[in-house]
Amino acid sequence: MMRILHILSPHFPWVIHATQSLNFSLPFLSNCPESFEKMKPVSMKKTLRFGTYCCRLLLILPGIFLLQVSPVKGQNIDFGKSYINITKGLNGGTIETGDTLEIRASIVVRSGRYDSCGYIDAIPAGTVYIPGTIRVLTNEGKIYKQFTDAAGDDEGWISGSNVTIHLGYRPGDGEASAFRRGRIRNTHYPSFFGGTCIMVASFQVVVTAAIGTNISTGGGSMTYRLTPGGSLSSFTFPSNTVAIYTNYGVCSNAVGVNAIGTEFNGTFGSGPTRNRGTSANVPPGYTYALFTNSGPNDYYYGVANNTSTINNYTTSNSWLKPDGSFPTHRVFSVWDIIGDHTGAADPYAGNSATDTVANNNGGYMLIVNAAYRIDSAFQQTISGLCPNTYYEISCWIRNICSKCGCDSTGKGASSASYIPTAPGDSSGVSPNITFEVNGVDYYTTGNILYTGKWVKKGFTYLTGPAQTSITLKFFNNAPGGGGNDWSLDDITVASCSPELQLNPSPNPFICENNLVEIGATVYSYFNNYTYYKWQESTDNGGSWFDTGVNGGPEVPVWNGSEWEYSVSYPSFIGTSLDSGKKYRLVIATTASNLADANCSFTDATVITLTVDSCLILPTDFIGFTGHAGNTAIDLTWTTNQEFAPLQYIVEKSTDGVHFLPIATVNSYHNNQPTNQYYYTDNSPIANTVYYRIKLSDHGNYKYSKTLQFLEKSQGLSFGSTANPFKGALQFEINSAQNTTAGIWVIDQLGRTMSQYTVTLNSGRNPLVIPASEKYSAGIYTLKVVVNDFSITRKMVKASY
Repeated sequence: MMRILHILSPHFPWVIHATQSLNFSLPFLSNCPESFEKMKPVSMKKTLRFGTYCCRLLLILPGIFLLQVSPVKGQNIDFGKSYINITKGLNGGTIETGDTLEIRASIVVRSGRYDSCGYIDAIPAGTVYIPGTIRVLTNEGKIYKQFTDAAGDDEGWISGSNVTIHLGYRPGDGEASAFRRGRIRNTHYPSFFGGTCIMVASFQVVVTAAIGTNISTGGGSMTYRLTPGGSLSSFTFPSNTVAIYTNYGVCSNAVGVNAIGTEFNGTFGSGPTRNRGTSANVPPGYTYALFTNSGPNDYYYGVANNTSTINNYTTSNSWLKPDGSFPTHRVFSVWDIIGDHTGAADPYAGNSATDTVANNNGGYMLIVNAAYRIDSAFQQTISGLCPNTYYEISCWIRNICSKCGCDSTGKGASSASYIPTAPGDSSGVSPNITFEVNGVDYYTTGNILYTGKWVKKGFTYLTGPAQTSITLKFFNNAPGGGGNDWSLDDITVASCSPELQLNPSPNPFICENNLVEIGATVYSYFNNYTYYKWQESTDNGGSWFDTGVNGGPEVPVWNGSEWEYSVSYPSFIGTSLDSGKKYRLVIATTASNLADANCSFTDATVITLTVDSCLILPTDFIGFTGHAGNTAIDLTWTTNQEFAPLQYIVEKSTDGVHFLPIATVNSYHNNQPTNQYYYTDNSPIANTVYYRIKLSDHGNYKYSKTLQFLEKSQGLSFGSTANPFKGALQFEINSAQNTTAGIWVIDQLGRTMSQYTVTLNSGRNPLVIPASEKYSAGIYTLKVVVNDFSITRKMVKASY
């Protein structure tokens, strides 16, 4: 259904304004009003975008009318509304209670003049207004006009919960005042390259709504007159629902299989041609285009493996910015020339532009030139999801223009007198993307500054108790041109998997007719993997069947960094028939998910039983010790009296499960009450190694205990750690030697937030990383490196 806001002319054809995308059958004409007389109506399906249209009703039969609609020539005004999460800043995140939002509504005049321009809005329910924040911004977010909260002293004010801003500030040209709305021409300031005026009316609020509820940042309106003395038009911004949702970040544990299910599973595929063609997942608001000297332009997109122009092909990103070549190698002479992100050796640098002349196969990416409208650039309905399961929804994004800025006077970034948005920043409007799920905003990326690198952005979404599908959309959330150009790749919708530790581990060795006891501990940042079952395999893992031992819901316990709980398999007496059997634990978030192989989780590590007859041999091990030197490991074992010639087989393993013989030592057989043996392994230690001794007596054997050795630089561990932390990050490092260590604090997107070099003494080392505002609430990785060995621990920054 189409809603006509206002009939601007009493005569046919009418001029109407569409407030949203509309679908209906009508004869669509490309011009108005001439084409009404020149073209025969043809009925077809048509989607109207935002804009002003001419229309008329034709009487076909008595009581039956045909509606003709056509866009007005030279429609030169645009609108957009968005918000910025000030609290989450450049990191991005979900909106939580206490976050500060800046509501932004833009009006863009590309040609001509518009009178009676004004902005009217209400403070969203579930928020409170921050005094002194009513202002007009440039499209780059700089303050252009600041107003008081009081009415009558300037062009902006708040009365109760209603915000009013009169727009248009050119002296002597119908400028606004406290008592009248103003005039905006395309040549007024803030200017976009001298030919377009962009104003962003804004105010700030603090979210008071509770986690688990929604607020609306939509609504409000812009007023204007198309012609002097004409009827007053009003553009009402569409509704926009925003979830108040815990900011978990991306998965802190393992990530499951990608379920995006479209666009080559979120990678956009690959091929030897530069331009792949259109994407069915890009909505009609954007139009496909090739890469030329001046495009893709605003509201256009491409799918390519090389972003140089078709007029002057290159694979090099080293051309000057701006590139003065004729024709230029770079789009707009300043865009980056890059390849996609998929499979890059350096995930932040990404891949170089593909050499399509050599017919090389290169990965594709989506490149978007966004502008003023807040509209979807990618959407997909994803099915086959698991209920009550946490999913990471993420992608890799890159700001592809370092010199696309335009200051409020209309000077571009290449101009000597350009006023940068921030010191050293000439990139212009920074991309800012909203992740919408089922029509609700859940996450915004924050402004993506130009760095010449890709950055991963995303959040963790919990499906409902019976939810198996979502509709995902990526929206432009930065209402502005002059920048806001970005590439998108490697979209992921994947479950956040827990971690399992089976015991005893590694391979348990059990004597026949002895008690078999096995169990497992489940670790997860989320506390909902609480149902479990044990499975058994008798064909070396080829197939698995349920043992009938299951349970749940268990009650996890927070251990300071994650949730954990332990379960055991019922004890039983081991026989030779049990030797070789494998056991594993399967876990899920619900009992029904436990029965679904696609919605349950198990680890690659399993328990394999070795049941031996364990014939009693007269000679026993008294002791088995070892010492790790700089380049070798010395093993020493002691036995009691030997009554026959024996062999001691030294066995070694790198995983504690699979042992191989590396040496054989013959016994003394000297009737002494005790005997001591030595063996030196001169092989260098690679991470962790295990040793055991197999005593062999004419086909019968027994084993010593197993020794474990770490690479010497690995004598490194965490001691006491304050986790979660609120202010300073306090922790202890245990070191086996005096050394120097590097310490990193890394956020969930892989970015280094802090880096230090410290001196460690042998023993316990208390350390403190000072409190910093750059650590917003969420999960961080604390990484300590000595030489080539590192240890890590997940740290939680509390929001309370």
